[in-house]
Amino acid sequence: MSTQIFTLPLRPVSGAAYPQTVLSTQAAGARDKEIWAVVPAEAISWHRVSLPAGLQKQSNRMAAALQSLMEERLLDEPDLLHLSLQPEWQANSPAWVAACNKAWLQQHLSQLQAKGHVVHRIVPEWAPVSQSGAMSAWVSGAPEDAWLWVSDTQEAWCLPLEAGVKFWIEKIQSAGSKQDIPANLVIQADPAVAELAQKALRQMQTFNQTDTTDRLSTWRVEVQSSVQRYAQSAATNWDLAQFEFAAHGSARWLQKANRIWQNFAKSPAWQGARWGFGLLVLAQFLGLNVAAWQLNAQAKLQRDFQKSILTQTFPNVTVVDAPLQMAKELERLQRNSGAASPRDLEWVLQSVGAALPAGQRIANIDFKVQGNGETRLQGLQLSESQGTAFVQALRKQGLDAQASGTQWRIVGQKAGF
Repeated sequence: MSTQIFTLPLRPVSGAAYPQTVLSTQAAGARDKEIWAVVPAEAISWHRVSLPAGLQKQSNRMAAALQSLMEERLLDEPDLLHLSLQPEWQANSPAWVAACNKAWLQQHLSQLQAKGHVVHRIVPEWAPVSQSGAMSAWVSGAPEDAWLWVSDTQEAWCLPLEAGVKFWIEKIQSAGSKQDIPANLVIQADPAVAELAQKALRQMQTFNQTDTTDRLSTWRVEVQSSVQRYAQSAATNWDLAQFEFAAHGSARWLQKANRIWQNFAKSPAWQGARWGFGLLVLAQFLGLNVAAWQLNAQAKLQRDFQKSILTQTFPNVTVVDAPLQMAKELERLQRNSGAASPRDLEWVLQSVGAALPAGQRIANIDFKVQGNGETRLQGLQLSESQGTAFVQALRKQGLDAQASGTQWRIVGQKAGF
């Protein structure tokens, strides 16, 4: 499986308004390829809504329900916007809804499709947090045009950096307690505005309020390139390819299964489950090996027992295949003593005569002495119950019988011990 990620430009840059490849994990010889598109943060507005129960089971009504709920929140008509709902949303609980220009998105997807790239997944460059008590912050842009993006589980906002810092300080002042301010917050920053982000953080940390100083002192700035940010966005569960932009076919199931596997294999939250799964596999492996060892020991014990019986009964025989040699030696003794065996025609005829019901006639007998002895009888007319009784009676005499129409094939059972 390989992945190719495109970024969708908000506006023409240096005369190029076409989607550009920003990340590719295409492997040599890969049979399946996924195409992902990254929507720039400036192209999306975020809204917090509560959806009524029952919509999970009525996906055909989801788009209409979202448009109805968002009608008063949007500046444009809902029909002109593409709305997407956060993954794993809960009924009667607040959920994030992303809105972007439908025509703009359709234009870029059509351009990619014209070049042979069918998009399977659409991810936002930046998305608000959905985990309770979490917060995210990002400083983007250029030194002359820097922006601050902040979100928590209640709201998401974006302002020019200077105004954003003042607004953020006001929100900290109005916080009910310092528990409302997260510790160890990492503010991501584009390389071009890393110094401005550090300056803004120092400005906030020098804000004189003793009950929040210890929290703000744990905050730090982390420089992140655009490629790193796109890869981080692609690693989330967000997928804007919903409703009319939903991808179809096996590729969507494959990329969903791949995301689930990657989350299980790498997420710290699943570390305990991975250890448990590994121990379970190890236990099964050891159990199978112990069981195989026990079976091999039992088989060896049985072979040794057979060899012991053969050497005790026939001391002059060199052991090669104990069961087969024992059967041949017994047959040799029977022939030498004149006793009939299941390989002899006399034995077969006596057994057949005793097992056949009254009134049955045999039209033809064909006997071959090779192997275990084979006798073919023709002309018997046995019902199903009579045939079953006939087979069981012969089996007690060491003979196997099989029917094919009116013909019966009778052979001696393989000797063993």
